[in-house]
Amino acid sequence: MSPLILFVGDSITHGTDWASKIDFAEVKNIAVPGYLTDDVRAQLSEIKRINPKVISMLIGTNDFGNTDVDRTGTDVGQRISEIIRSILDSSDTTQIVISSILPRDFRFAGRIRAANRIVSSVTHDRITYLDCWPALSHNENLRPEFLLTDGFDVHLNSAGYEAWSKVLVPTLKKRFV
Repeated sequence: MSPLILFVGDSITHGTDWASKIDFAEVKNIAVPGYLTDDVRAQLSEIKRINPKVISMLIGTNDFGNTDVDRTGTDVGQRISEIIRSILDSSDTTQIVISSILPRDFRFAGRIRAANRIVSSVTHDRITYLDCWPALSHNENLRPEFLLTDGFDVHLNSAGYEAWSKVLVPTLKKRFV
């Protein structure tokens, strides 16, 4: 059996077939549409049980502007950082590639940037922070050509997943070297 990459997150991570984009590892995707940082925290025992070689995680966008939860950027960044530390504490070998929270509506840009700053400051030799904004954004928003026409300002279409994959997959592959 090949080493495992575990995808963790919300609808953005859930929305594509990662196994079709990765030929160097087994892939499992436990991302769930609508998930918040709270939900990924609740998944930590499952993540520990699966014990992947690499985790690819993108979480946090649903913590902003949600009717039940509307957190600050600092709060979301700290929550993601706690998730990362929990994963590192539960495994001596798991590598983590954490993708930045993607840009969305301008109302959230400042909070998303604040969260991403906090997450990017978490350092460890088993963590890679991947800033997706250069590949996917224009003027603080996702590029329109990368968006589904489902009324949400963050769901990627096939071109968006291709752009994300071009930066994510090589980064994941480096974690296997």
